[in-house]
Amino acid sequence: MFSCKKESDRFELLTEPVWVAVSLIANGVDATGPGGLLEGFVGDAKFNTDGTGTFGTYSGTWEFNVTEEKLILTTPSLPITITLNILELTSTTLKLQGSVPDLQNLTGPPIDIEMTFAPK
Repeated sequence: MFSCKKESDRFELLTEPVWVAVSLIANGVDATGPGGLLEGFVGDAKFNTDGTGTFGTYSGTWEFNVTEEKLILTTPSLPITITLNILELTSTTLKLQGSVPDLQNLTGPPIDIEMTFAPK
């Protein structure tokens, strides 16, 4: 499952710092408060070089897609795997964007999420 290239710049940029959540948005609004969709992602995120990690209150695994343009997060705490587009990955910013199904309304439109992190 782990498919990261250890020699890549993106791999090093992602795994070297501990990241802290700066902004967690769902459908254009802050989703970090009690009961918010992204409440569990508040806090530190650490992407370990072995493909494991912690993402706020969650722990699980992570991997890049083949082109390292998407980040795939899997945790037993969530019923779905989350695939996010990497909008920016530098030494000072990690910005992710994607859509997830609305688990409260599976026939409704997906929820658009945006996550921004800074190194701690």
